[in-house]
Amino acid sequence: MRQVILRENLCVDENHQLHINVPADMGDEFEVIVMPLQPQSPISALSDDEQFMLAAYSAVIDNDPEEDAIWEKYVK
Repeated sequence: MRQVILRENLCVDENHQLHINVPADMGDEFEVIVMPLQPQSPISALSDDEQFMLAAYSAVIDNDPEEDAIWEKYVK
């Protein structure tokens, strides 16, 4: 019997059931813990350095109506 943790992100079917395919060498008895996936925000996918740079950039461009007007031309 293999001592491995099998981790998968699954979706329920139309009957709201989960189906797990287990390799034969993992045995016949299992402990199952079901936790809902939390949507990952785009910010949390960034590295610490990238989050810092984004925060620094946001601080520099905040609260400047003239600059906001310029950027709005390109964003919209």
